[in-house]
Amino acid sequence: MDNHSIIAIIVDDEKLSREVIVNYLNENCKQVFIVAECNSVKSAYKAISELKPQLVFLDIEMPKGNGFDLLKMFRTIEFQVIFLTAYSQYAVEAFRFSAVDYLLKPIKISELIEAVDKAIRNLNHDKSFQNIQALFDNIYSPYNENKTLVIPNSKGYTVVKTSEIIMCMADGYCTNFSLTGNEKICSSRSLKFYEDLLPDYQFLRVHRSYIINIKHVKSFNFLGQIFLSEGITCNLSDGYKPSFHKILKSL
Repeated sequence: MDNHSIIAIIVDDEKLSREVIVNYLNENCKQVFIVAECNSVKSAYKAISELKPQLVFLDIEMPKGNGFDLLKMFRTIEFQVIFLTAYSQYAVEAFRFSAVDYLLKPIKISELIEAVDKAIRNLNHDKSFQNIQALFDNIYSPYNENKTLVIPNSKGYTVVKTSEIIMCMADGYCTNFSLTGNEKICSSRSLKFYEDLLPDYQFLRVHRSYIINIKHVKSFNFLGQIFLSEGITCNLSDGYKPSFHKILKSL
């Protein structure tokens, strides 16, 4: 191990799964140095406490506890986490909402490399790991209409509730959020990413550059202007008028 190595632990109850990850890492992510392989919550807690890894590959479903049980055993999470999961679609959505890295089984090498690269970049920033707490909230309340959204930005992450989002505006390859309280956030993700992620019963694309929270619509006029909470306005494109008027009638 050299000074540029990333100390990592693999937590997965299936031996074959651990072997696959180790082989993939050895071949494609040589900067990752595996110091332990664990097959249970108990052994993983002991290894993490003693070895202080920078990165943990964490299976969710294991006998006698799961990955979330393991994380809750730590007062503060001082390591990056890449979840390993075969979870259903609603849970995958919770991962995306929480800006938490996950690998769906069977693992794809390209996705593993991308997740490791991101984890290494995050090690260079001061992280509060609020995204892990957001994941807990979202995973256990999949039908909650006021979900916790973790927005990645240049400083790390900002955690908001979807009800606080008034409008999302495209800014090149980034997205500017207008929130309640006149707060602004610039995300490193595209508007298309958030169009696919935000629930369509709450958010609506009204223009090539705008997504709005329909709960914050105050009025509109026939010039194609939409008036939102806190004095925010945006334009309504002709192509989006039918869906906009249909949504308004259902409110």
